[in-house]
Amino acid sequence: MTDVSGKHTRSPAADDAAARHSHEALWRGFDRYRGMLNVIEFGDVVLVLLYLRSRPTWEVLADGASDVERAIRADLSADGKDPIILRPLLESVRKIDEAGQLAPLVELVERLDSDDEVPLPQVFSAVLEQVSGAAGRKGSGDFYTPSAITELAAGLLAPTLSDRMLDPCCKAGGFPAAIADRLIRQGKAVDQLTIAISDYSMRSFALAYLNLRLRGVAPQVLPGAAESLPTGAPENRYDVVTANPPFNMSNWNGDGRLSGWWRYGAPPAHNSNFAWLQYIIASLNPGGRAAVVMPYGAGLSENAQERTIRAAMLDDDVVSAVIALPGQMFPGTDIPVTLWLLQRSPAGRPGEVLFIDATGLGGVQHRARRTFAGADIDRIVETYRDWREHRLEGVPGFAAGMPLEKIRSDGYRLNPRAYIRPIDEAPDLRTRAREVGELTQRLDWLAEQAARLDRTIEAHLKELSL
Repeated sequence: MTDVSGKHTRSPAADDAAARHSHEALWRGFDRYRGMLNVIEFGDVVLVLLYLRSRPTWEVLADGASDVERAIRADLSADGKDPIILRPLLESVRKIDEAGQLAPLVELVERLDSDDEVPLPQVFSAVLEQVSGAAGRKGSGDFYTPSAITELAAGLLAPTLSDRMLDPCCKAGGFPAAIADRLIRQGKAVDQLTIAISDYSMRSFALAYLNLRLRGVAPQVLPGAAESLPTGAPENRYDVVTANPPFNMSNWNGDGRLSGWWRYGAPPAHNSNFAWLQYIIASLNPGGRAAVVMPYGAGLSENAQERTIRAAMLDDDVVSAVIALPGQMFPGTDIPVTLWLLQRSPAGRPGEVLFIDATGLGGVQHRARRTFAGADIDRIVETYRDWREHRLEGVPGFAAGMPLEKIRSDGYRLNPRAYIRPIDEAPDLRTRAREVGELTQRLDWLAEQAARLDRTIEAHLKELSL
Protein backbone atom coordinates (compact mmCIF):
# COMPACT_ATOMS: atom_id res chain seq x y z
CA MET A 1 0.00 0.00 0.00
CA THR A 2 1.08 3.61 -0.51
CA ASP A 3 -0.08 6.91 0.85
CA VAL A 4 -1.05 9.79 -1.44
CA SER A 5 2.57 10.86 -1.74
CA GLY A 6 3.38 7.55 -3.40
CA LYS A 7 5.63 6.26 -0.61
CA HIS A 8 5.02 2.69 0.45
CA THR A 9 3.21 1.89 3.67
CA ARG A 10 3.25 -1.74 2.61
CA SER A 11 5.44 -2.37 -0.38
CA PRO A 12 4.16 -3.67 -3.72
CA ALA A 13 7.05 -6.15 -3.51
CA ALA A 14 5.52 -7.45 -0.26
CA ASP A 15 2.13 -7.68 -1.98
CA ASP A 16 3.76 -9.65 -4.80
CA ALA A 17 5.47 -11.95 -2.30
CA ALA A 18 2.17 -12.52 -0.51
CA ALA A 19 0.44 -13.36 -3.79
CA ARG A 20 3.30 -15.66 -4.82
CA HIS A 21 3.44 -17.58 -1.54
CA SER A 22 -0.33 -17.70 -1.20
CA HIS A 23 -0.80 -19.19 -4.63
CA GLU A 24 2.20 -21.45 -5.17
CA ALA A 25 0.10 -24.24 -3.68
CA LEU A 26 -2.76 -23.21 -5.95
CA TRP A 27 -0.39 -23.46 -8.92
CA ARG A 28 0.53 -26.98 -7.83
CA GLY A 29 -3.18 -27.75 -7.83
CA PHE A 30 -3.42 -26.37 -11.36
CA ASP A 31 -0.33 -28.29 -12.43
CA ARG A 32 -2.00 -31.62 -11.71
CA TYR A 33 -4.09 -31.00 -14.80
CA ARG A 34 -1.40 -29.71 -17.14
CA GLY A 35 -1.51 -32.85 -19.28
CA MET A 36 -0.32 -32.38 -22.83
CA LEU A 37 0.21 -28.61 -22.59
CA ASN A 38 3.64 -27.10 -22.06
CA VAL A 39 4.00 -24.71 -19.14
CA ILE A 40 3.46 -21.56 -21.23
CA GLU A 41 0.29 -22.88 -22.88
CA PHE A 42 -0.98 -24.10 -19.54
CA GLY A 43 -0.25 -20.70 -18.02
CA ASP A 44 -2.34 -19.12 -20.79
CA VAL A 45 -5.36 -21.16 -19.71
CA VAL A 46 -4.91 -20.35 -16.01
CA LEU A 47 -4.54 -16.64 -16.76
CA VAL A 48 -7.67 -16.61 -18.93
CA LEU A 49 -9.62 -18.25 -16.09
CA LEU A 50 -8.27 -15.80 -13.51
CA TYR A 51 -9.34 -12.93 -15.75
CA LEU A 52 -12.81 -14.37 -16.27
CA ARG A 53 -13.15 -14.84 -12.50
CA SER A 54 -13.49 -11.05 -12.24
CA ARG A 55 -15.98 -10.70 -15.10
CA PRO A 56 -19.80 -11.07 -15.29
CA THR A 57 -19.50 -13.98 -17.74
CA TRP A 58 -17.87 -16.06 -14.98
CA GLU A 59 -21.33 -16.72 -13.55
CA VAL A 60 -22.10 -18.92 -16.55
CA LEU A 61 -19.03 -21.06 -15.84
CA ALA A 62 -19.76 -21.12 -12.10
CA ASP A 63 -23.20 -22.60 -12.91
CA GLY A 64 -21.56 -25.66 -14.43
CA ALA A 65 -20.96 -24.65 -18.04
CA SER A 66 -17.41 -25.28 -19.22
CA ASP A 67 -17.39 -23.32 -22.48
CA VAL A 68 -14.59 -20.95 -21.57
CA GLU A 69 -14.08 -19.85 -25.15
CA ARG A 70 -17.69 -18.74 -25.42
CA ALA A 71 -17.39 -16.89 -22.11
CA ILE A 72 -14.29 -14.99 -23.18
CA ARG A 73 -15.80 -14.13 -26.55
CA ALA A 74 -18.94 -12.83 -24.83
CA ASP A 75 -16.80 -10.76 -22.50
CA LEU A 76 -14.82 -9.15 -25.33
CA SER A 77 -17.97 -8.54 -27.36
CA ALA A 78 -19.49 -6.71 -24.39
CA ASP A 79 -16.43 -4.42 -24.44
CA GLY A 80 -16.65 -3.97 -28.20
CA LYS A 81 -13.37 -5.82 -28.78
CA ASP A 82 -12.59 -8.34 -31.52
CA PRO A 83 -11.91 -11.78 -29.97
CA ILE A 84 -9.05 -12.23 -32.44
CA ILE A 85 -6.84 -10.33 -29.98
CA LEU A 86 -6.96 -13.38 -27.70
CA ARG A 87 -6.47 -15.98 -30.42
CA PRO A 88 -3.15 -17.38 -29.07
CA LEU A 89 -4.70 -17.89 -25.63
CA LEU A 90 -7.89 -19.42 -27.01
CA GLU A 91 -5.83 -22.02 -28.87
CA SER A 92 -4.43 -23.17 -25.52
CA VAL A 93 -7.95 -23.19 -24.05
CA ARG A 94 -9.14 -25.47 -26.88
CA LYS A 95 -6.27 -27.90 -26.30
CA ILE A 96 -7.00 -28.36 -22.62
CA ASP A 97 -10.74 -28.54 -23.30
CA GLU A 98 -10.19 -31.32 -25.84
CA ALA A 99 -8.19 -33.19 -23.20
CA GLY A 100 -11.15 -33.00 -20.80
CA GLN A 101 -9.14 -31.06 -18.20
CA LEU A 102 -10.86 -27.69 -18.30
CA ALA A 103 -13.69 -28.31 -15.82
CA PRO A 104 -11.36 -29.10 -12.85
CA LEU A 105 -9.45 -25.86 -13.48
CA VAL A 106 -12.68 -23.86 -13.55
CA GLU A 107 -13.59 -25.46 -10.23
CA LEU A 108 -10.23 -24.52 -8.68
CA VAL A 109 -10.56 -20.89 -9.77
CA GLU A 110 -14.15 -20.80 -8.55
CA ARG A 111 -12.85 -21.53 -5.03
CA LEU A 112 -10.82 -18.32 -5.04
CA ASP A 113 -12.35 -15.69 -2.79
CA SER A 114 -12.55 -12.52 -4.89
CA ASP A 115 -12.51 -10.50 -1.64
CA ASP A 116 -9.34 -12.20 -0.44
CA GLU A 117 -6.52 -10.12 1.06
CA VAL A 118 -4.56 -10.77 -2.14
CA PRO A 119 -6.78 -9.44 -4.96
CA LEU A 120 -7.08 -11.07 -8.39
CA PRO A 121 -4.76 -8.62 -10.22
CA GLN A 122 -1.94 -9.64 -7.85
CA VAL A 123 -2.83 -13.31 -8.29
CA PHE A 124 -2.64 -12.80 -12.05
CA SER A 125 0.80 -11.19 -11.71
CA ALA A 126 1.99 -13.97 -9.39
CA VAL A 127 0.92 -16.63 -11.90
CA LEU A 128 2.73 -14.72 -14.67
CA GLU A 129 5.88 -14.86 -12.55
CA GLN A 130 5.28 -18.55 -11.83
CA VAL A 131 4.96 -19.36 -15.52
CA SER A 132 8.00 -17.25 -16.35
CA GLY A 133 10.12 -19.00 -13.74
CA ALA A 134 8.96 -22.43 -14.89
CA ALA A 135 9.63 -21.56 -18.53
CA GLY A 136 13.15 -20.35 -17.68
CA ARG A 137 15.19 -19.62 -20.75
CA LYS A 138 12.63 -21.16 -23.12
CA GLY A 139 10.89 -17.93 -23.91
CA SER A 140 9.96 -16.26 -20.62
CA GLY A 141 11.78 -13.10 -21.68
CA ASP A 142 9.25 -12.75 -24.48
CA PHE A 143 6.42 -11.96 -22.08
CA TYR A 144 7.71 -11.05 -18.62
CA THR A 145 9.44 -8.11 -16.95
CA PRO A 146 10.21 -8.61 -13.23
CA SER A 147 7.78 -6.75 -10.99
CA ALA A 148 10.63 -5.08 -9.08
CA ILE A 149 11.66 -3.30 -12.30
CA THR A 150 8.14 -2.34 -13.36
CA GLU A 151 7.32 -0.99 -9.89
CA LEU A 152 10.60 0.96 -9.83
CA ALA A 153 9.82 2.55 -13.20
CA ALA A 154 6.32 3.49 -12.04
CA GLY A 155 7.78 5.24 -8.99
CA LEU A 156 10.45 7.07 -10.98
CA LEU A 157 8.07 8.31 -13.67
CA ALA A 158 5.36 9.34 -11.15
CA PRO A 159 2.51 9.13 -13.70
CA THR A 160 -0.78 10.95 -13.25
CA LEU A 161 -4.30 10.18 -14.46
CA SER A 162 -4.00 12.86 -17.15
CA ASP A 163 -0.84 11.38 -18.69
CA ARG A 164 -1.09 9.62 -22.04
CA MET A 165 0.99 6.45 -21.79
CA LEU A 166 2.65 4.06 -24.23
CA ASP A 167 4.46 0.75 -24.00
CA PRO A 168 5.61 -0.11 -27.53
CA CYS A 169 7.02 -3.50 -26.48
CA CYS A 170 4.53 -4.37 -23.76
CA LYS A 171 5.23 -8.09 -23.18
CA ALA A 172 2.46 -9.11 -20.73
CA GLY A 173 1.72 -5.52 -19.75
CA GLY A 174 3.98 -5.42 -16.69
CA PHE A 175 4.90 -1.73 -16.90
CA PRO A 176 1.41 -0.30 -17.54
CA ALA A 177 -0.05 -2.68 -14.93
CA ALA A 178 2.46 -1.39 -12.36
CA ILE A 179 1.50 2.19 -13.24
CA ALA A 180 -2.20 1.37 -12.83
CA ASP A 181 -1.49 -0.35 -9.50
CA ARG A 182 0.42 2.67 -8.25
CA LEU A 183 -2.46 5.00 -9.07
CA ILE A 184 -4.98 2.59 -7.54
CA ARG A 185 -2.97 2.49 -4.30
CA GLN A 186 -3.19 6.28 -4.26
CA GLY A 187 -6.98 5.95 -4.29
CA LYS A 188 -7.44 7.03 -7.91
CA ALA A 189 -9.86 5.59 -10.45
CA VAL A 190 -7.97 4.31 -13.49
CA ASP A 191 -10.84 3.44 -15.83
CA GLN A 192 -10.17 6.57 -17.92
CA LEU A 193 -6.41 6.06 -18.25
CA THR A 194 -5.06 6.33 -21.78
CA ILE A 195 -2.58 3.48 -22.25
CA ALA A 196 -1.48 2.31 -25.70
CA ILE A 197 0.35 -1.00 -26.18
CA SER A 198 2.23 -2.73 -28.96
CA ASP A 199 4.52 -5.74 -29.29
CA TYR A 200 6.01 -8.25 -31.69
CA SER A 201 3.94 -11.08 -30.25
CA MET A 202 0.16 -11.52 -30.49
CA ARG A 203 0.41 -13.55 -27.29
CA SER A 204 1.97 -10.59 -25.49
CA PHE A 205 -0.87 -8.39 -26.75
CA ALA A 206 -3.38 -10.87 -25.38
CA LEU A 207 -1.74 -11.19 -21.96
CA ALA A 208 -1.29 -7.42 -21.66
CA TYR A 209 -4.95 -6.87 -22.57
CA LEU A 210 -6.14 -9.26 -19.84
CA ASN A 211 -3.64 -7.86 -17.33
CA LEU A 212 -4.89 -4.30 -17.83
CA ARG A 213 -8.60 -5.10 -18.15
CA LEU A 214 -8.33 -6.94 -14.83
CA ARG A 215 -7.35 -3.56 -13.35
CA GLY A 216 -10.18 -1.70 -15.07
CA VAL A 217 -8.05 -0.21 -17.87
CA ALA A 218 -9.05 -0.61 -21.53
CA PRO A 219 -5.78 -0.37 -23.50
CA GLN A 220 -5.47 0.89 -27.04
CA VAL A 221 -3.80 -1.69 -29.29
CA LEU A 222 -1.36 -0.24 -31.83
CA PRO A 223 0.24 -1.90 -34.89
CA GLY A 224 2.93 -4.45 -34.05
CA ALA A 225 6.46 -3.35 -33.24
CA ALA A 226 7.86 -5.01 -36.37
CA GLU A 227 5.74 -2.61 -38.38
CA SER A 228 6.14 0.54 -36.31
CA LEU A 229 9.79 0.47 -35.11
CA PRO A 230 11.37 1.01 -38.57
CA THR A 231 9.27 4.17 -39.00
CA GLY A 232 11.09 5.85 -36.11
CA ALA A 233 7.98 6.82 -34.09
CA PRO A 234 4.29 6.02 -33.70
CA GLU A 235 1.71 8.42 -35.11
CA ASN A 236 0.76 9.87 -31.72
CA ARG A 237 2.82 11.34 -28.89
CA TYR A 238 2.71 10.43 -25.21
CA ASP A 239 3.58 11.84 -21.80
CA VAL A 240 4.93 8.60 -20.30
CA VAL A 241 6.61 5.75 -22.18
CA THR A 242 7.92 2.48 -20.76
CA ALA A 243 9.59 -0.41 -22.56
CA ASN A 244 11.61 -3.56 -22.09
CA PRO A 245 12.50 -4.22 -25.73
CA PRO A 246 14.40 -7.29 -26.94
CA PHE A 247 18.13 -6.69 -26.48
CA ASN A 248 20.61 -6.50 -29.36
CA MET A 249 18.03 -7.66 -31.93
CA SER A 250 19.35 -7.96 -35.48
CA ASN A 251 17.29 -7.37 -38.63
CA TRP A 252 14.93 -5.15 -36.67
CA ASN A 253 14.22 -3.06 -39.76
CA GLY A 254 12.91 -5.92 -41.90
CA ASP A 255 13.93 -5.29 -45.50
CA GLY A 256 16.78 -3.03 -44.41
CA ARG A 257 15.15 0.24 -45.42
CA LEU A 258 14.43 2.99 -42.89
CA SER A 259 11.25 4.95 -43.54
CA GLY A 260 11.47 7.31 -40.58
CA TRP A 261 13.51 10.34 -39.63
CA TRP A 262 16.15 9.46 -37.03
CA ARG A 263 17.02 12.58 -35.08
CA TYR A 264 20.33 11.33 -33.71
CA GLY A 265 21.47 9.16 -36.62
CA ALA A 266 20.47 5.97 -38.42
CA PRO A 267 20.74 2.94 -36.09
CA PRO A 268 22.84 -0.02 -37.24
CA ALA A 269 20.90 -2.88 -38.82
CA HIS A 270 22.62 -5.49 -36.64
CA ASN A 271 21.39 -4.09 -33.31
CA SER A 272 18.02 -2.56 -32.34
CA ASN A 273 19.04 -0.94 -29.05
CA PHE A 274 19.48 2.60 -30.35
CA ALA A 275 16.55 2.25 -32.70
CA TRP A 276 14.37 1.66 -29.62
CA LEU A 277 15.91 4.53 -27.67
CA GLN A 278 15.33 6.98 -30.52
CA TYR A 279 11.84 5.63 -31.23
CA ILE A 280 10.87 6.20 -27.60
CA ILE A 281 12.30 9.72 -27.47
CA ALA A 282 10.41 10.55 -30.68
CA SER A 283 7.24 9.17 -29.02
CA LEU A 284 7.34 11.74 -26.20
CA ASN A 285 5.38 14.95 -25.91
CA PRO A 286 7.36 18.02 -24.82
CA GLY A 287 8.03 17.47 -21.13
CA GLY A 288 7.41 13.74 -21.49
CA ARG A 289 9.51 11.12 -19.72
CA ALA A 290 10.38 7.49 -20.31
CA ALA A 291 11.95 4.46 -18.63
CA VAL A 292 13.64 1.89 -20.86
CA VAL A 293 15.42 -1.34 -19.92
CA MET A 294 18.72 -1.64 -21.80
CA PRO A 295 21.62 -4.10 -21.67
CA TYR A 296 24.58 -2.70 -19.76
CA GLY A 297 26.65 -2.73 -22.94
CA ALA A 298 24.43 -0.17 -24.67
CA GLY A 299 26.01 2.56 -22.57
CA LEU A 300 29.52 1.40 -23.42
CA SER A 301 29.25 0.36 -27.07
CA GLU A 302 32.13 1.47 -29.25
CA ASN A 303 30.27 0.77 -32.50
CA ALA A 304 30.69 3.97 -34.50
CA GLN A 305 26.97 4.43 -35.25
CA GLU A 306 25.87 3.66 -31.71
CA ARG A 307 28.51 5.87 -30.14
CA THR A 308 27.51 8.77 -32.44
CA ILE A 309 23.83 8.35 -31.53
CA ARG A 310 24.62 8.11 -27.80
CA ALA A 311 26.74 11.27 -27.97
CA ALA A 312 24.02 13.18 -29.83
CA MET A 313 21.39 12.08 -27.28
CA LEU A 314 23.57 13.26 -24.40
CA ASP A 315 24.40 16.56 -26.09
CA ASP A 316 20.65 17.08 -26.62
CA ASP A 317 19.97 16.53 -22.88
CA VAL A 318 17.46 13.72 -23.36
CA VAL A 319 19.22 11.26 -21.01
CA SER A 320 18.25 12.03 -17.42
CA ALA A 321 19.60 9.02 -15.51
CA VAL A 322 21.13 5.57 -15.92
CA ILE A 323 20.55 3.01 -13.16
CA ALA A 324 22.60 -0.19 -12.97
CA LEU A 325 20.34 -3.05 -11.82
CA PRO A 326 21.37 -6.27 -10.06
CA GLY A 327 22.04 -9.42 -12.03
CA GLN A 328 19.77 -12.46 -11.83
CA MET A 329 16.57 -10.43 -12.02
CA PHE A 330 15.31 -11.96 -15.28
CA PRO A 331 14.34 -15.65 -15.53
CA GLY A 332 15.53 -15.89 -19.12
CA THR A 333 18.94 -14.19 -18.93
CA ASP A 334 21.65 -13.14 -16.49
CA ILE A 335 22.88 -10.33 -18.76
CA PRO A 336 23.59 -7.15 -16.74
CA VAL A 337 20.91 -4.55 -17.38
CA THR A 338 20.35 -0.86 -16.81
CA LEU A 339 17.27 1.34 -16.63
CA TRP A 340 17.56 4.52 -18.72
CA LEU A 341 15.40 7.50 -17.79
CA LEU A 342 14.76 9.74 -20.79
CA GLN A 343 13.14 13.16 -21.13
CA ARG A 344 11.89 15.10 -24.14
CA SER A 345 12.64 18.54 -22.68
CA PRO A 346 15.42 19.27 -20.19
CA ALA A 347 14.09 19.72 -16.68
CA GLY A 348 15.56 19.73 -13.21
CA ARG A 349 19.25 19.20 -13.97
CA PRO A 350 20.10 20.11 -17.60
CA GLY A 351 23.67 19.37 -18.63
CA GLU A 352 23.96 16.57 -16.09
CA VAL A 353 23.16 12.86 -15.84
CA LEU A 354 22.45 10.96 -12.63
CA PHE A 355 24.11 7.57 -12.24
CA ILE A 356 22.84 5.08 -9.65
CA ASP A 357 24.49 1.78 -8.83
CA ALA A 358 21.67 -0.40 -7.48
CA THR A 359 23.53 -3.68 -8.02
CA GLY A 360 24.00 -4.11 -4.28
CA LEU A 361 20.32 -3.69 -3.42
CA GLY A 362 17.67 -6.37 -3.05
CA GLY A 363 18.14 -10.03 -2.35
CA VAL A 364 17.52 -13.53 -3.66
CA GLN A 365 14.00 -14.57 -2.74
CA HIS A 366 12.57 -16.98 -5.30
CA ARG A 367 14.04 -19.46 -7.79
CA ALA A 368 17.49 -17.92 -7.20
CA ARG A 369 16.23 -14.64 -8.70
CA ARG A 370 16.97 -11.25 -7.19
CA THR A 371 14.29 -8.70 -6.46
CA PHE A 372 13.89 -5.35 -4.69
CA ALA A 373 12.12 -4.78 -1.41
CA GLY A 374 9.89 -1.73 -1.10
CA ALA A 375 12.63 0.08 0.81
CA ASP A 376 15.05 -0.48 -2.10
CA ILE A 377 12.58 1.01 -4.57
CA ASP A 378 11.92 3.96 -2.27
CA ARG A 379 15.64 4.62 -1.91
CA ILE A 380 16.20 4.77 -5.67
CA VAL A 381 13.08 6.88 -6.30
CA GLU A 382 13.92 9.33 -3.51
CA THR A 383 17.53 9.64 -4.69
CA TYR A 384 16.35 10.49 -8.20
CA ARG A 385 13.78 12.99 -6.91
CA ASP A 386 16.28 14.66 -4.56
CA TRP A 387 18.80 14.97 -7.38
CA ARG A 388 16.28 16.56 -9.74
CA GLU A 389 15.24 18.99 -7.02
CA HIS A 390 18.87 19.97 -6.35
CA ARG A 391 18.90 18.43 -2.88
CA LEU A 392 21.58 15.87 -3.70
CA GLU A 393 24.91 15.86 -5.50
CA GLY A 394 26.03 12.32 -4.78
CA VAL A 395 25.97 9.39 -2.38
CA PRO A 396 29.29 7.52 -2.08
CA GLY A 397 28.97 3.99 -3.33
CA PHE A 398 25.45 4.57 -4.66
CA ALA A 399 24.78 7.68 -6.75
CA ALA A 400 26.47 10.59 -8.50
CA GLY A 401 25.29 13.47 -10.66
CA MET A 402 27.83 13.88 -13.45
CA PRO A 403 28.28 17.01 -15.64
CA LEU A 404 28.05 16.40 -19.36
CA GLU A 405 31.58 17.76 -19.79
CA LYS A 406 32.97 14.87 -17.74
CA ILE A 407 30.89 12.30 -19.65
CA ARG A 408 32.00 13.83 -22.94
CA SER A 409 35.66 13.64 -21.90
CA ASP A 410 35.10 9.95 -21.12
CA GLY A 411 33.94 9.20 -24.64
CA TYR A 412 30.22 9.51 -23.84
CA ARG A 413 30.36 6.24 -21.94
CA LEU A 414 27.41 5.61 -19.62
CA ASN A 415 28.93 3.37 -16.98
CA PRO A 416 27.42 4.10 -13.53
CA ARG A 417 30.20 2.36 -11.61
CA ALA A 418 32.86 4.47 -13.30
CA TYR A 419 31.39 7.75 -12.04
CA ILE A 420 30.22 6.90 -8.51
CA ARG A 421 32.74 7.62 -5.76
CA PRO A 422 33.43 4.55 -3.61
CA ILE A 423 32.72 4.52 0.12
CA ASP A 424 35.99 5.39 1.85
CA GLU A 425 34.93 7.27 4.98
CA ALA A 426 35.23 5.74 8.45
CA PRO A 427 31.84 4.58 9.73
CA ASP A 428 29.84 6.95 11.92
CA LEU A 429 29.00 4.78 14.94
CA ARG A 430 26.01 6.89 15.98
CA THR A 431 24.56 6.67 12.50
CA ARG A 432 25.16 2.92 12.37
CA ALA A 433 23.49 2.46 15.77
CA ARG A 434 20.44 4.39 14.59
CA GLU A 435 20.30 2.32 11.38
CA VAL A 436 20.51 -0.93 13.38
CA GLY A 437 17.64 0.26 15.59
CA GLU A 438 15.52 1.10 12.54
CA LEU A 439 16.30 -2.28 10.96
CA THR A 440 15.36 -4.07 14.18
CA GLN A 441 12.00 -2.30 14.24
CA ARG A 442 11.41 -3.20 10.60
CA LEU A 443 12.31 -6.85 11.22
CA ASP A 444 9.80 -6.96 14.09
CA TRP A 445 7.14 -5.50 11.79
CA LEU A 446 7.99 -7.96 9.02
CA ALA A 447 7.80 -10.87 11.45
CA GLU A 448 4.33 -9.73 12.49
CA GLN A 449 3.24 -9.41 8.85
CA ALA A 450 4.68 -12.84 8.02
CA ALA A 451 2.75 -14.44 10.87
CA ARG A 452 -0.46 -12.79 9.67
CA LEU A 453 0.15 -13.94 6.08
CA ASP A 454 0.89 -17.47 7.29
CA ARG A 455 -2.51 -17.54 8.95
CA THR A 456 -4.16 -16.28 5.76
CA ILE A 457 -2.32 -18.81 3.60
CA GLU A 458 -3.13 -21.68 5.94
CA ALA A 459 -6.84 -20.82 5.82
CA HIS A 460 -6.69 -20.43 2.04
CA LEU A 461 -5.01 -23.80 1.51
CA LYS A 462 -7.42 -25.48 3.91
CA GLU A 463 -10.29 -24.09 1.84
CA LEU A 464 -8.72 -25.54 -1.31
CA SER A 465 -7.94 -28.85 0.40
CA LEU A 466 -4.30 -28.54 -0.69
